[in-house]
Amino acid sequence: MYKIIKILVVSSLIISCARVGSPSGGPKDITPPKFLGSKPDTLATNVNPNTKEIVLNFDEYVILRDIAQQVIISPPPAITPTISPVGTARKYVTVRFYEPLLPNTTYTINFGSSIQDNNEGNKLNNFSYTFSTGNTIDSLQVNGTVRQSLKKELANPTIVSLYKIEKDKSGKDSVNLKNKPYYISRVDSAGNFKLKHLHEGKYRLLAFNDLNSNLIPDTDKEMVGFAAKDINPLYPETYSLVLSPVKQSYKFLKAEQEGQGIIKVKFKGHPDKLSITPVDRDFPSYKIEHQPFADSLYVYFNNAEFKKTEKKFRIKLLLKYLQKVDTLNLLYDNTLKSELSITPIEKEVSPTTCFMLKASNYINRIDKNRIEVSKNNEPINFNTEIDSLNAKNIAIKFPVAYDTEYKVTIKDQSFKDFLNQTNKDTLSYVIKTKKQNEFGNLSIRLQNKPDSKFFFQLVNEKYEVLESIYGSQDTFIFQNMKPGKYLIRILVDQNNNGIWDSADLENFKPSEPTYLYPNVIDVRPLWDINEVWIL
Repeated sequence: MYKIIKILVVSSLIISCARVGSPSGGPKDITPPKFLGSKPDTLATNVNPNTKEIVLNFDEYVILRDIAQQVIISPPPAITPTISPVGTARKYVTVRFYEPLLPNTTYTINFGSSIQDNNEGNKLNNFSYTFSTGNTIDSLQVNGTVRQSLKKELANPTIVSLYKIEKDKSGKDSVNLKNKPYYISRVDSAGNFKLKHLHEGKYRLLAFNDLNSNLIPDTDKEMVGFAAKDINPLYPETYSLVLSPVKQSYKFLKAEQEGQGIIKVKFKGHPDKLSITPVDRDFPSYKIEHQPFADSLYVYFNNAEFKKTEKKFRIKLLLKYLQKVDTLNLLYDNTLKSELSITPIEKEVSPTTCFMLKASNYINRIDKNRIEVSKNNEPINFNTEIDSLNAKNIAIKFPVAYDTEYKVTIKDQSFKDFLNQTNKDTLSYVIKTKKQNEFGNLSIRLQNKPDSKFFFQLVNEKYEVLESIYGSQDTFIFQNMKPGKYLIRILVDQNNNGIWDSADLENFKPSEPTYLYPNVIDVRPLWDINEVWIL
């Protein structure tokens, strides 16, 4: 078999590109608009705080594109200014204010690449305009980088900001993240940022994916990264921020019926342990299924224990987490039809996998005597197993060889669910395994691995987790892999609580560390890939 051996150390490469074109009839204009001057002048001081309009002049007709995504005013006014032209081109850009400017403040308007000429669309990239309502232009700055914790690519747009630290009523330092930050800048495509024209003071440094362009971190939807301590631009240093999901406070969201005898309860906050109990109705037998730190739980019960005359009725449940108690009221429909169905999760198997089935309901019992597995038409031994984490998943395990035909026959009444329903039909699956030379193998050896336990995750290019291994070993081997492109990441469990903790913004505690393998791994048939990853 072919051998690939690589030793990789994380490095970064920045490649800049320019697009050039030539239309028929002569060379194409590729020159961006030229800034001629402004009123007030750029870098002007003692600008009247009651100024209503700023005018920027250019050498040709210009128009603005994607203003909401491109233009950033720092500090941001409470009332959003109007910036034009948008529809009709002209040789000047105006910024109209609807409230007085702050006194003794340096303002910067970063237009990004929004200004472009009207004819060819040539962009004036990274154009900014600065002025001050005080005697001086603030000159301090903060530099750094931003990356994502779980992906290699940085989401666009990503904003980096400074929040002023102020005293609350009790005299403690605080920031109000529900307001717009005091200083704002944009992260470039390489993940670098620079906040310029800053005033000395104590700030919180915060980056976030501004998906809705409101210049406020929406922590239930947007990734956030921050410095663990407050900063002062008077003492410069380079900051490395890591964007990650934000830990949410626990909150019950809703309860809904998902079928006969199934109630799904949704909540925020990923609690580790919940309890739920019926209040005004007896449930002689019911089961709670909740994986620690999941965002939902299921209540399974046998509806045959209810009176058949009851078509629709109310169910009341008490949901408890720590000291918080929620009362759940649900209208239950007792007329819904239910049927147990069985489908294969994947029809392919290999010597390192097993044949997996998915049931429509929670499985209570398997009658192994009503299942047959044969190899080249000869019966073989097998075992069955209900997934301890998801009782809808069933594994049928038997020795698997390459380039061999197997047949799995599941007769009626092989499976029984919590409603005492059984599968009605006989199911038959013919499985033809691939040849050994159609698979590839991958071995990853870690150097300088984390001291704590960690999650070693194999993901596809969509960052869907294909395999997650929790442990502390330094070598990971994946055999009989389908040819394709894969990514590797490590999520460190520093506090050994069995999960990877995301960012705690309330206490300004960053997420636990992550590592992303710098290269995409291309698994090919008949190849053994051996990688050494130096962390």
